[in-house]
Amino acid sequence: MVRPARSERPKIRGSNKPAARKPPVSRISQIGLLKKFEDKEYAESLLHEVAKMVAPIIHENNFRVGVLCEMYPKNPNLLGLNVNRGSKILIRLRYASNSRLFYPIGDIVGTFLHELTHNIYGPHNDKFYKFLDGLRKRFEEIQYSSGSLIGNYVMVEEKLGGNRGRFYKSINDRRLEKLGQGKFKAEVRKLGTLAGGTTIQNGNRVVKPPKSAQGIRDLVLQAAERRMKDSKWCGESTQEPSNSELDIVEID
Repeated sequence: MVRPARSERPKIRGSNKPAARKPPVSRISQIGLLKKFEDKEYAESLLHEVAKMVAPIIHENNFRVGVLCEMYPKNPNLLGLNVNRGSKILIRLRYASNSRLFYPIGDIVGTFLHELTHNIYGPHNDKFYKFLDGLRKRFEEIQYSSGSLIGNYVMVEEKLGGNRGRFYKSINDRRLEKLGQGKFKAEVRKLGTLAGGTTIQNGNRVVKPPKSAQGIRDLVLQAAERRMKDSKWCGESTQEPSNSELDIVEID
């Protein structure tokens, strides 16, 4: 969803602080962090990594982002927010149930692509999803052609500090288990889930046409459910963090 920006100005990290990391993409002006987290430097590294991974798509579509920053709203379903069509894009990096546990980087990339789509399309309609699906497909093409599959990032769900316990399994461990089951293609095929009736053949998406009127109704229902689901984590009941909560990096 696209929201109007607030009039208050965020606090800027001054020159007396350590040298700021310049955003890795020229079309992203600033990186914002949540000051309340002690591990905000790690969150910053995730935002930089996501920005670098999506950089080709940002340049190809002439996207511009004023501030890319982390958000940790009270609403556990809220994953992302786009303010004023890219003036500020906020992304949830941490699980609502545990602020020390980060989402897999593939999920964060998926949220970023979704919010970038709001730079062009506001409502979750057919045009929005058609464009978003194109971004996802293009991202996968870039990843496969460069050999930089998301599955190679073993740090995607690293818990910072504390004991994991003997039953803890990292994302990488679970991927290796999937690989042993012969289902690795299904693990890395998509950012987000595929719509019903969609399969992967030779690396390409193939949508099977419905065989009956009931099949058409099912597809319409699935599309409606997708819009309703997205409206929950990217909808009007959003909570943008106040600028006083953010630590914005100013690049000289």
